[in-house]
Amino acid sequence: MAPAPATPEDAQATTERGRTAGQGEHWFRGGPGHAGASAALGPVEEPTQLWSVDLGAVVFATPTLVEIDGALTAFVGTHGGRFVGVAVSGEDAGSVGLDLDLGGRIWATAALGEGPTLYVGNDDDTLFAIDPSARGEAAIRWQKRLGNCEQTRSPGPEGARCDVDGGPTIGPDGDLFVGADGVYRLSPAGELRWHWPPLADGQAPEDQRAKHVFSSPVLSADGRLYFGGQDGFVTALDAETGEQRWQYTVRADVDGSGVIGPDAALYIGADDGRIYALRPDGSLRWSFVAQRDIRSSLGVSPDGQLYATSFDGNLYSLAPSGEIEWVLATGGIIHASPVVDGEGRIYVGSQDDHLYALSPAGEVLWAVDVGADIDSSVAIAPGRTLIVGADDGQLRAFGPQN
Repeated sequence: MAPAPATPEDAQATTERGRTAGQGEHWFRGGPGHAGASAALGPVEEPTQLWSVDLGAVVFATPTLVEIDGALTAFVGTHGGRFVGVAVSGEDAGSVGLDLDLGGRIWATAALGEGPTLYVGNDDDTLFAIDPSARGEAAIRWQKRLGNCEQTRSPGPEGARCDVDGGPTIGPDGDLFVGADGVYRLSPAGELRWHWPPLADGQAPEDQRAKHVFSSPVLSADGRLYFGGQDGFVTALDAETGEQRWQYTVRADVDGSGVIGPDAALYIGADDGRIYALRPDGSLRWSFVAQRDIRSSLGVSPDGQLYATSFDGNLYSLAPSGEIEWVLATGGIIHASPVVDGEGRIYVGSQDDHLYALSPAGEVLWAVDVGADIDSSVAIAPGRTLIVGADDGQLRAFGPQN
């Protein structure tokens, strides 16, 4: 039986909870619906670089902003397996506090839960719970290995099957929804609630090995969990039980993370270069075709305007109906997700080494050359400051000149 359609009011509730139950007002996509615009404001005019710190390897993940004892710190992982906290402002701005070697490449953005506790996974098939106020190994509250890939270190899809890349997304009750070999629901203490597909004696049957899920799960206000997988489907589960509700066939890897719009539709991109707008019952509302893969999540404005990036180098502005409003062509692949601030401006980096700011009408307000590919999405800090990583291993802060 198809689930009952969600209402726009449900979607609004999801958006609001995403700002409070997830990663706070500065970075909103750790919340259940991954929806809406950030409440924070970015720079209007071309900013100056405030600081830069070398983290030694590609910074793909989006920084997570956490206030500790009145001071703001940006936490992020690298492809070298390093997880660090960098002071955002004040006399210590740009200095590294927490510095952990987690032992495996980190793609995912850390999610902030109660405590506070940061949750982040790596390509050593492990999910970590980290105390952001601690230092050294004592900061690791717990770690949990996911999947049955201990003996698998071959390259390709099988070697990456259990990598903990998808999320975690934090539900309103604090539980974690994580993509790896399928999808897990875990308690804040790391206890398994359920796994999809269902496990037999704690393990996936040998003939039913779950495909890798790089996409971050999205939780709707009425209890559906949506995600894409490398099995070629967008899947909806009952978030409480893990029971499958429906699957939409894409026939390509779905590595992009979905977002829920103000109209309660799920918007998600795939490696076939399409954006799919799906109703809560799993039926297709519309699809949009770009020229290459779409592996980022979409930006969504409060009025439902959509912003999507593609490996074709373009940033697309789409109406809620799927019609193109405008296109920004950059000089390189775009893997980063566009971020919409509280006044509707869009911020996005490209592999043409530039960080862009655009008005809602598509006017380029400014573009800064950072000298390296930018696959990380920006985090917006107070004082109209942007924190962003790059492929040269640098974490940078950009903001207005004092």
